[in-house]
Amino acid sequence: MQQWKLALRSLSRRKGFAAAVVVILALGIGANTAVFSVVDAVLLKPLPFPDSERLVSVLEASPSKSEPESLIAPARLADWNRLNHTFEGIAASYTENVTDTSGDEPERLAGRRVSPGYFRVFGTKPVYGRTFTPDEEVDGGPTSAVIGYALWTRRYHQSPRAIGRRLIIQGTGYTIVGVMPKEFQTADIDVWIPAQTPPFLMRIREARFYAGVGRMQPGVTIAQAHDDLARVQRQLGEQFPQTDRGWSAIVRSLKEGRVGGYRKALLFVFGAVAMLLLIAVANIAGLMLTQLQRREREMAIRSSIGASRTQILAAVMREILLVAALGAGLGCAMAGWLVAVAENLFTTLPAPGGFHLGWRALTFAALTGVGAAMLCGLLPALVATRANLSALLAQGGRGGSGSRYQWQRGLVTAQVALTVLLLASAGLMLRSYYNLAHVDPGFDASRSITFHMAAAWDEDRTHVGQMQEGLLDKLNSMPGVESAGFANFLPASGATLRYQVSLVETASTDDSGKITTGERSITKGYLKAMGAPILAGTDCPDLRSLLNGPPKALVNRRFAERFAKGRNLPGQHIRFLQDLVMAGAQGMEIVGVAGDLREDALNVAPGPYLYVCIVPGGWPDPEYVVRAQGSPAMLERLIRPIAHAIDPTRAVFGVQTVREVLNQSLDEPRLKSRVVSVFALAAMLLASIGLYSLVTLVVAARTREIGVRMTLGAEPRQIAGQIVASIARLLGIGAAAGLLLTWMAERILRSLLFGVNGMDSVTLAGVVLALGMVARTTSQRLNFG
Repeated sequence: MQQWKLALRSLSRRKGFAAAVVVILALGIGANTAVFSVVDAVLLKPLPFPDSERLVSVLEASPSKSEPESLIAPARLADWNRLNHTFEGIAASYTENVTDTSGDEPERLAGRRVSPGYFRVFGTKPVYGRTFTPDEEVDGGPTSAVIGYALWTRRYHQSPRAIGRRLIIQGTGYTIVGVMPKEFQTADIDVWIPAQTPPFLMRIREARFYAGVGRMQPGVTIAQAHDDLARVQRQLGEQFPQTDRGWSAIVRSLKEGRVGGYRKALLFVFGAVAMLLLIAVANIAGLMLTQLQRREREMAIRSSIGASRTQILAAVMREILLVAALGAGLGCAMAGWLVAVAENLFTTLPAPGGFHLGWRALTFAALTGVGAAMLCGLLPALVATRANLSALLAQGGRGGSGSRYQWQRGLVTAQVALTVLLLASAGLMLRSYYNLAHVDPGFDASRSITFHMAAAWDEDRTHVGQMQEGLLDKLNSMPGVESAGFANFLPASGATLRYQVSLVETASTDDSGKITTGERSITKGYLKAMGAPILAGTDCPDLRSLLNGPPKALVNRRFAERFAKGRNLPGQHIRFLQDLVMAGAQGMEIVGVAGDLREDALNVAPGPYLYVCIVPGGWPDPEYVVRAQGSPAMLERLIRPIAHAIDPTRAVFGVQTVREVLNQSLDEPRLKSRVVSVFALAAMLLASIGLYSLVTLVVAARTREIGVRMTLGAEPRQIAGQIVASIARLLGIGAAAGLLLTWMAERILRSLLFGVNGMDSVTLAGVVLALGMVARTTSQRLNFG
């Protein structure tokens, strides 16, 4: 204990050094612990279901039909359950916005329709009540509902009396029979309702709308489960050749299916913050070397009175362990705050249990603190004590040659190299984000707003169609409205349906006669409301004429350029190949050619697209779009009153500008660029501190030499020039090493960028210029007058 008191007393004489080390370590450990908490919650922790390693996502696939993955038809789901040998059960669901009118005002609820056995597959028990019974899961059975934890909290205040209450959804009463725990779903689902698939839909094997999840039997691997379902599907292909031949199944880990898309971005951010910690450790190691070299006389005296090198090393390590403990403690406190910030920033990440500073994160912080202490304390102490301390005492503590500062130079060079990598990554991310934010989406979103008016898929389509017609008529007749319409999905939403089609009158398709195209279902006025051009032909006819007339469609310019080969497409016909419900001998008449909209995503170039003119009620819950002649602000306030005048029993939600929708698609690249930029600026600050401390140490150690040279006539400018030249050499070597690291990381960076190369010369030149400014600032601090 006495030795620890001596270490604390020694640090108290160097408060500035101790405070600097504590703050730098706290920043590094805090940031790393916070990011580790996010990575742990998303990538490392198992899903919050019993035996979650046996849960898999299940989808259909048909590579021969250009369908790498597809949703599941209810009939096929039933066949898979009946014929497989490797699953305890396969269930499925689809999301649906529903309107609950059991309260004073209609409320939109995020719903999920589920197949039989859905909750049994997951194996999670409800907080209160029960899940669905078999008779409630079949067509015509009792109507019941299981609600989510969020709805239970905000409406029923977590009261057990919620069980037995009634929800009124599309005029039908649903009795609440259970409440699921908070962590059950990553998505914000308010209510689960049995799908109760009717018999006629079970006969349509092309009706694919289910996302499947299965629980494998104990001991079964994913490969075995996949092979089993592939066997079943081959058997179904022989039994139903017209609809099932050429189709197979996809089986993948449910966790990987949920988090796989976030893995690369999270690991990139974690790598960036880890590099920041390495820079911090290198910085502290440089500061430690500076301190130890200033204390050479003190250590020499200890050696001369009998202290061994091991004892001196132990004394030094006690000091660094004290500041490392303080830094780790302060870092954990900072990490707790950063985790709370991350909860609000990373709202789209699939973390069912949320982000918490748990024991795993605290263990990581402790191990990081110990590792940092060893790296920034033990190595400098070994370097500083390897010399003959008694001989140094005999020399009177005179400064040595420049070779004694090779370790500091190496540490500063490493800091510069890592800083270059972080600065280059940040610069590339910022340029990529700029490119995404300024990419031409193919339409003008400046005066358009969008909203939803809830309707369910099992409602009477005639009634829904009448509501849609009335709403569009009212919107289009409003003063200040240029156009109104709707589509099944908005551009850049990531929601794309793909089909195989063929042109009826022309053979100008690919060799197989099949065209794979994306699909949007739209109404008249939608393209104009989006500010998208129609390049040839006309828009869709109005909804009423579609009820009795032949089906119509538009294609985009990319479709026409690729498949028409100079022919005029308006007036020709196109038909679906794989969907017998939508296909016809004559097909749909092409009435126009639209411009190229970035339908898939802002960072994906437009591909061939088909715009099917939809009949009233054909898509119950579409994206309504209204274009104002001037500012859309006034329209935003009028949407709800107008919609309620058409049907007061329906919830209206999601009222926002189309520009806001596009900006939401930029949230992830915006956040990545900002986070990496903060790390890069912190790294540059640490590198500049390390560089300045090295220069200060060298100048202080060579004070006597500098004085002699100035006495002999050397100008201060000459001496400063030599030191600046040494700074420039260090920066040059570090920058070259950093550029090499950037080149090595280019493959990873390339997958995260849009519209900019991983070795972009403008960005790298900016990084070198920033380092040059750091060097100039450092050199201006020199004073030999």
